[in-house]
Amino acid sequence: MRTISYAFCIIGTVLFSIAIIPLCWMIPMTIKVAKWNKHECELSIGFKICLLLFVSLVGGILALVDDSK
Repeated sequence: MRTISYAFCIIGTVLFSIAIIPLCWMIPMTIKVAKWNKHECELSIGFKICLLLFVSLVGGILALVDDSK
């Protein structure tokens, strides 16, 4: 699920690349999800909810339901 969530974050970031202001938070959030995908860090529930709201709906939902440690 982590990889699919990361893929949807990449898709969301690319789709909104025409808008400069949203990229200010989409790119750092996508980088953090990439680190989470590589098991380098854990994401808090608040971050996952922000991911759902601001980057990718499907990616955020998949991040919320992921239960792997």
